[in-house]
Amino acid sequence: MRSEVDMLNEIKIRADVHTHTIASTHAYSTVAEMAAAAAETGLQLLGITDHGPAAPDSPHVWHFHNYKILPRMINGVWLLKGVEANIIDEYGRLDMDEHELSFCEWVVASYHTSCINFEPAPALVTQGYRMLCDNPLVDVIGHPTTDMFPFDYEPVLKLFKEAGKLVEINESSLQWKKGALQNAKTVYAICKKYEIPIVLNTDAHYAGLVGKTPIASRLLSDLDFPRHLIVNLDAERIMELAEKKRGIVFRNDADAPD
Repeated sequence: MRSEVDMLNEIKIRADVHTHTIASTHAYSTVAEMAAAAAETGLQLLGITDHGPAAPDSPHVWHFHNYKILPRMINGVWLLKGVEANIIDEYGRLDMDEHELSFCEWVVASYHTSCINFEPAPALVTQGYRMLCDNPLVDVIGHPTTDMFPFDYEPVLKLFKEAGKLVEINESSLQWKKGALQNAKTVYAICKKYEIPIVLNTDAHYAGLVGKTPIASRLLSDLDFPRHLIVNLDAERIMELAEKKRGIVFRNDADAPD
């Protein structure tokens, strides 16, 4: 019989595509520090997704406009330059419009209590997620398992699949958010049943947490979750999604600046 350690070792992400730098002021590491940690952890791709402007600790939108100055690769790790945009209402609207999102290569869309203007009853959260699916710029549904934003799991998760949105399992949320672990068991059992692709992210706000997902890995192992549905076990799958959707060019370049 395989040990728990053996099972955990099987779930090793190669791309962590929801992380925060000091541009989100309740995070504690720079882009360079995050990339160095990603390299040390064995990641091939790092997504920088600082908070959108509705969040109290968000950077100015110029932070996203200026992504062009960042290299494609740092410390041998490919960089995906994105945002965690805030879903601000029950109609699935984001705090960044099409123009602002055009500067980003990857969009995680999440509900946060500090960024909404409605009471998050299940029917309204369900409606918000349904309407969000009409936004073609959204790649990932961020941390959809907390008690703060309940919704009708099965039909909405199936709709995420139809709309091409990855469902996130969020290590930070599982560790710190009320109800997230128990709700995740329900969410990912449904994802397993209907072959709904997921992405396993850290939501790291500190370099030392990049690429490390012990709680989520244990949960997925307990569920015997199909590995082919965990998209970021292979960094190439994430890069292919970004290349196809936004025309990003990932290339091998020995002279890529650090």
